[in-house]
Amino acid sequence: MSSLREKAAQLPNSPGVYIFKDRTGAIIYVGKAKALKRRVLSYFNRENDIKTNLLLRRARALDYQLAGSEMDALLLEDQLIKKYKPRYNISLKDDKTYPYLKLTVKEEWPRLVIVRRKERDGSIYFGPYTGSMAKELVRLIKNIFPFRWCKESPLKRRDQPCLYHRIGVCPSPCAGLIEPAEYRLVVNGIKGLLKGELKETMKKLRLEMERSSNEKEYEKAANLRDRINYLEKIIEEKERPGGDESENPKALIKLRDALGLPALPSRIEAFDISNTGGENIVASMVVFFEGLPLKAHYRRFKIRSVKGEPNDVRSMNEVVNRRYGGGLAKKLPLPDLILIDGGVPQLNAALDGVKRTLAEGIPMIGLAKKEELIFVPGRTSPIELGRASAALQLLQRVRDEAHRFAVGYHRLKRGRALFR
Repeated sequence: MSSLREKAAQLPNSPGVYIFKDRTGAIIYVGKAKALKRRVLSYFNRENDIKTNLLLRRARALDYQLAGSEMDALLLEDQLIKKYKPRYNISLKDDKTYPYLKLTVKEEWPRLVIVRRKERDGSIYFGPYTGSMAKELVRLIKNIFPFRWCKESPLKRRDQPCLYHRIGVCPSPCAGLIEPAEYRLVVNGIKGLLKGELKETMKKLRLEMERSSNEKEYEKAANLRDRINYLEKIIEEKERPGGDESENPKALIKLRDALGLPALPSRIEAFDISNTGGENIVASMVVFFEGLPLKAHYRRFKIRSVKGEPNDVRSMNEVVNRRYGGGLAKKLPLPDLILIDGGVPQLNAALDGVKRTLAEGIPMIGLAKKEELIFVPGRTSPIELGRASAALQLLQRVRDEAHRFAVGYHRLKRGRALFR
């Protein structure tokens, strides 16, 4: 068991599934986790029930598969349990028991319900899923698209909304608190989520929020904002940088060699700019240490020097100067490498921004999107690494995290502006 504990301690703290195998190599248990290392180590750091103790006594090997998000981990767990039928996943012994999610689109006010079998009733079915997964999906969805829960068909009219409405998980069509057209948007949103169309669903919610705000329907707009924030967390988790921690030192060595750096780039700081038509211009700084995000050192900035027309070059000059020429230069350690999201213009602006600061002379590069070319000061041509290069993939993770963090702050500022 000690070897399993050691293997668990080496797992990444990322979403995924963990797999216990017996001495023959047969899979005996599959579980999901939002953070693999924390979840699997918990088996060895607590008193377990009889079933779990039997599982650990029989287990001889531990494997895992990464997933993009908690929702992806649910789906992957479901697939593996159906495929291998592990003996300790006791809730799944018969294919006929796998539940489906049924969207009753033929009803005037459709519901999302868990059912045991598909019928030819005009409803839309999703699945099959494991029992726990079906419940988890319903829980996630009702926080984004509240739908009616009661089983009445047709729905009876009521004078007062039910308890589910009071706790925020039912729009209460029975009390006339939602129009049919608006409820159709809820149904379409549920379909989109169950098909995995997260970003498309997000866009539709944002358009609806802006429309509601423009029409001074502020309560509705605020409700949509809360649902957008919930969905945003799911998407951010899906896109959050991850990877095998053991590969990070190798990537850092390859990056040092590819760029000809004087030292290993253990601490990388990256900057990005985000705005819409020159309004609510913001910047982000993210920090990766030993190849992993160091979120306690992330910073965000409201750009002061640019008003009206967008100007990423001037904005980049400002944010870099504020980081290395102001109070932050003494509060945070200096990096081994500075990464700028952009090409030559943004890189030159950043170089100008660090003049006469503590960061002058620290290696700096620009990484252009699409072409993924690396621009280095003093070189006439950019460095082009192969798409499979571990060094390039590390830079892409850092750059994309800076972009995510900047866009998130910009959306926050933009959302607040809608309610002023």
